[in-house]
Parts: sequence; C-alpha cells; structure tokens
Amino acid sequence: GAYGLMNETDISFNTDFFGKNIKHQLKIGYKAHKDYIHADQQTHNYSMAVGGAMTGTGIAFKSDYYYGASGHVGYFEEKMTINNFDVMFGARYEYIDNYFRSTASSGVTTEREEDMFAFAPGGGLVYNHDNNWQWFAGVYKGFNIPGPSAARDDANNGNPVEQETSIAKEIGVRYSGSNLALSAVGFHTDFKNLIVLDNSNSDSEPDNAGNVVSKGIELNIDYLPPEEYQFLPVGDLSYFLSYTFTNANLDGASTSTNSKTSLFGGGRDGSNVPYIPDHRLAFGIDYEYDKFNFGVNVTYQSESYGTATETETEEFNGSANARAGRIDSYTLLHFVGGYDFNDNFRLQAGVNNATDLEYIATRHPSGARAGAPLTAYIKGVAKF
Repeated sequence: GAYGLMNETDISFNTDFFGKNIKHQLKIGYKAHKDYIHADQQTHNYSMAVGGAMTGTGIAFKSDYYYGASGHVGYFEEKMTINNFDVMFGARYEYIDNYFRSTASSGVTTEREEDMFAFAPGGGLVYNHDNNWQWFAGVYKGFNIPGPSAARDDANNGNPVEQETSIAKEIGVRYSGSNLALSAVGFHTDFKNLIVLDNSNSDSEPDNAGNVVSKGIELNIDYLPPEEYQFLPVGDLSYFLSYTFTNANLDGASTSTNSKTSLFGGGRDGSNVPYIPDHRLAFGIDYEYDKFNFGVNVTYQSESYGTATETETEEFNGSANARAGRIDSYTLLHFVGGYDFNDNFRLQAGVNNATDLEYIATRHPSGARAGAPLTAYIKGVAKF
C-alpha cells in the first residue's frame, strides 16, 4: 500500500536589479507519504511421481514480515530569466522513518527502526545565443535510499546498506533549425556507496558496491535535407545518428566480495562497470512519400562484461561461474514500414534483427541468455 498528500505551488513574478528586468518562476512543494509491504509467506510442498503427477504433501509457515516507511519531502526550484540567460537552482530535503518487523519460521520476531535523511541541491545555466543555438551546463546532487530491511542496523551481519549519493555534472550545446537538429553533451558523475541489488534469485539483501565514476559524451543528429538536395525523384529522405561514449569505472576496489549475489563482487580499482559498454551507436534512414513511410536503422554496442572481475571466460576466483565472462559486441539491423490511411488509422510492419544474429543479451541471473532472434511483426493503430 502507498498513500500520501502533496502540494506544489507555482509563483511567477518580476524584479528589477541594477536596471535589469528579471523574470522569476518559483516552484515550492511539500509531500507527506507512507508506504508498506506486509507479506505472510508459506511453503507449499509437493511430491512428483515418475509420470509427472503432483501430490501435495503439506503447507508450512515460512515467515511474516512488514516493511514500512513514513516520509516528509520539501523542495523548491527557482528559474530566473535575465536577457538571454536562464539561471536555475533548487534543492530537495527528504526525511524517511523506516520500520522493519519479521517473524521467522522459528517464531523469533525481529523489529528495527531507522531514520534516514537526504539533501540534494543543484543548479544549471542556459545561454540562448539565438533562435537556433543554446549552450547549457549544470551540477546536481542525487541520492538513493535503501529500503527498510537493508537499512536496519543489523542488516548483512552488522553492515547496513548505506545511502547512495551522486554528483552529476554536464555541459553541452544544442542547435535546432528547420532541417537540422543536433546536440553534444559531456557528462561526469561521481557515485558514492553505489547500491546494487541481488541478481541471483537467491533472496539476498542489496549491498553497497563502492564508488563509481562515469564520464563520457553524447551526440545526437537529425537531418532532413532541403528539397534541392533530395536525390530521389519523389518523397523525402531523412537521417539520424546517436552516439554515446561512456567510461564507467570503479573508483577504488569494490566493497562487494561475493560474485554469487553481486555482479560487482571482486571488482578492482579501475574495473569497468558491468553491462556498460564504451560505445553505443544508432544510425538510421527514413523515407516518406505521400502516406507511405519506410525506415532502416542499425544499432551497435561494443563489448562489456558480466561482472566487475572482467574475466574473459565464465569463472570467478578459479571456479566456474556462468554469470561472469565477456559479452561480445554486436550489430543489429532493423526494418520498419507503414501506411497512414488518415489521421486516425495506421498500419505498420517491421523486422527486428533482420540478420538473425546470435548474441548475448545478459549473463544474469544464472548464465548467458540470448538476445531476441529475427522477429517480424504487423500492427494496426487507431487514434481518436
């Protein structure tokens, strides 16, 4: 269950400062909320005969637990417009009272209560050079609070999960014109006490993996050539390209040591973050003529690893582990086409992974799993 009360107030006003007229847009908010999970769990036992017949042999009590959280949130956000500049800053404060109660099959009941606080300020600057060009930068703090069970003092044998915090910085430029739109952004984010979930289906608690630094660039381009540069006799061709370079590494050795419950287990200082490739690229061409449209796009992802140990083979500390190992790079080809009967009805068909490439999508929770094979689809869309 989850319920609460929230109020958000927007205030607009102008001020004069040294002869400059400043437009203000102020947002102030408050929220009180409560959420909980109550589970009364049982174990149902069955016996299976050689022929497959199932026979119930009994029902046993497993556990009864209650997770609850009550919180209060206050925040504000201010945007000031001064000539061609937009200046934004704000902050969020959050208080959470976590409560945990659990009754085990032995009949022993455990109760814990843990208060947590978080404060996240941030701000940004946008310079509107003209109707086409825009420059921007920002610095923002973030947080991620563990749940009631993981945050209690006796969690994980006396090692409760600590609050995750992050400082995200970005700087970039955008251009928007009648035929061309592009953006280029550089980013740098520091994570402290990164929270990772158990991903082995073994019912373990979340854990702090340590510190991570993620940095890189993002580039997006959309281009519709003017009519005089369209080389087909009829219709319009347009192009798009999206590229991301990400360098995400552990800043210091991982604080997770068990690779059976954490994909960060055994990670060293400088190890790449699992499942985050250095390069991601998408490129496509779309063609429109009258009510018809067709498209082809290619997506590429460079190699990554299933765990922070970055082993080339499926092993951890010399033992077989199908969750570890390299995830090879892959390139996928997709086609799509459609016909618009009118503004309300559309027919669309497509083919994903047209080359039927075999590739690894994930190694979790218990070994390599293949990505989607060649898939064809057709669908109708109605809008009213």
